[in-house]
Amino acid sequence: MKLLRFACLFLGAVAVFDGASGAVVRQDNSQVPGIHAIGNGGLCVYGQGADILQLFGPPYSSPGFFTMNLQGDYRVDLQREPRTAVWHSLITDSGAEVARQTDFVTVGSDGFVRRIHAQRPFSYRIAVRMEDRYAPYEELITVREDMSAAELKNANRRYRIGIAPGVPFYSSYKAPSGYLYEVFTTGSATLVPGAGGDKSWVLNVTPGDGALYVVAGPNERRLAENSAAIASASPESLQKASAKSWKKYAAKQHRFKASNLPDDRRDEFFRAVDDIGVLIKSQQGREGGVLAGIVYHMGYVRDQYGVSRALLALGHSEEARGILEFYHNIWKAYGYIQNAQAIGYPGIFHRHENDETEITGYLVVQAFDYFRKTNDAAFLERILPMLEWATQAQQRNLIDGMLPFNGDETYIAGGVVPRKVMYHGSAEATLLFIEGSSRLLDFVRTRSLWNEDRIAALERDVRQCSDRYRDNFYRDGKLFINNPQREAKVSYPATRPGVCLHPDHFDYFTETYHFKGCLYFCEDCMRKDNSRVELPPVERFSIPSAYLFPIYINAQLLSDSEKRALLDEVVALYRKTGKISSQDRILGYDFGMFLYALADCGDPLAAEVYDRMMALRDDSGAWVEYYVDGQPSGCRCRPWESGINIEAAIKYAR
Repeated sequence: MKLLRFACLFLGAVAVFDGASGAVVRQDNSQVPGIHAIGNGGLCVYGQGADILQLFGPPYSSPGFFTMNLQGDYRVDLQREPRTAVWHSLITDSGAEVARQTDFVTVGSDGFVRRIHAQRPFSYRIAVRMEDRYAPYEELITVREDMSAAELKNANRRYRIGIAPGVPFYSSYKAPSGYLYEVFTTGSATLVPGAGGDKSWVLNVTPGDGALYVVAGPNERRLAENSAAIASASPESLQKASAKSWKKYAAKQHRFKASNLPDDRRDEFFRAVDDIGVLIKSQQGREGGVLAGIVYHMGYVRDQYGVSRALLALGHSEEARGILEFYHNIWKAYGYIQNAQAIGYPGIFHRHENDETEITGYLVVQAFDYFRKTNDAAFLERILPMLEWATQAQQRNLIDGMLPFNGDETYIAGGVVPRKVMYHGSAEATLLFIEGSSRLLDFVRTRSLWNEDRIAALERDVRQCSDRYRDNFYRDGKLFINNPQREAKVSYPATRPGVCLHPDHFDYFTETYHFKGCLYFCEDCMRKDNSRVELPPVERFSIPSAYLFPIYINAQLLSDSEKRALLDEVVALYRKTGKISSQDRILGYDFGMFLYALADCGDPLAAEVYDRMMALRDDSGAWVEYYVDGQPSGCRCRPWESGINIEAAIKYAR
């Protein structure tokens, strides 16, 4: 098996006290193989060590189809060139150098380049294949040789890959247009047909210098232009141009003094800042939307809230504005925003239950986070109609001063709470409405953008939610994330998109049907004998890590003493158990939320939590979707969790 090590990033093991057992546990994910992203907004590549796991685009909502696997038992040391998305790898065998490689995506044309300088022969297996879940669509992918008679005499072969319209890029969402790619090599790197048929090759590398190229184009003309531009330039000049472009982006990042960190920890912090700045930018499409990691080739509203916060903290206000532009362009065309939208294909949405709540709240708060950092009032006025729509969508769903949960909400999607709470009152969705609407009211009032009747109508809803918030979500001094009482007044829709809640089935459908109470079933499950299916018990849930949310969004509804009391509950649990949740599974940003709150309150425990959070990074420098017993779980290369955590690190370090 291949051994992976990230050479430029070292995170020392952190000693963590486990209060339950009294033992000291070593927690350090710095040697856990991570997944890194390389992208220019059009073409995106996900890699792990020397392997390529996916290549796709433009646009970013495209099928991932290209894999490249190193053959043999080698050690791979991977290093990212500082302030760039240029990745260098050293391949060794029993200490002896086999090859040095450099990966990057070109500027001005959509091409992936791997430069190889080999000391010894070695090989890769390349396959034009999609994830197993999309295997039925592989017949829509074609591969053929694409060479002139003169080129046929050359050992460096050129191949054409065609992907027809209708291939899924995520779930059941299919790309409405096709794709064209060219794959070719130069120098000591040569392609020969593989044993897997016409959609695989062996890339043989002999001693010397060579390169592999994968060039993309949306049509024949553009592909020919991109291929000509890349083939006419030396790989050295292409790499130099890519690095120069990245360093121009990195130059906008704030130069943090990190005065709160000891000298021996500052280099690690600055690497983390650079890592996440590159991770986010690599996954931001030209349209402004940011991918949610290797699994999800779409732009999610909730995820991009934390990403936007990170970009603002890093100093990339232009990129943060780009996310809002992405939403605004879609809203102008369709009049709504859903849970997730395709990047580059307007009109393709990933809908979930209750998409008029929570994500709409994030959208409004995100806009005013941007405004607070930039004072860009002209932009806010331009996107104001979208913010008005998002606010009105939430108002339509208010019952007794409460909003329901969104179906892809963090706790529900992560299995932290069951989906049966969907129509309960949601403490976080309601708080987002209160805070976003309050900021919107301040903005329109000071600029005389609304009349008094319109202002008064929103003020009434905000006041009702605010006045009833503690009664709705507090009980015996404890904050609960849900309130079942809201459901008593719900008029259930006959159908909705989302997950089938049959006890023997769990899957997402674009349409499910109301069975009874909070239960919705797919079409097949509705036909079953469901006479014995009972409604789940009504419960309230209190999740310690959710206590940190009011501090994270700077909620003005709660007093400083109330927010401190919530934080103290999490601190007490942490000091007793070494955990911030009663569950073994935590969200990838839980420690970031905890650190942010501790730093905000000046709590000395922040130093220890900072160390624990930093130790969770994998060897590509990223945080992941979830952690189970401290080990990475779920989607890798995540901008949302990484964004929240790096903002918390910046807040603490400063």
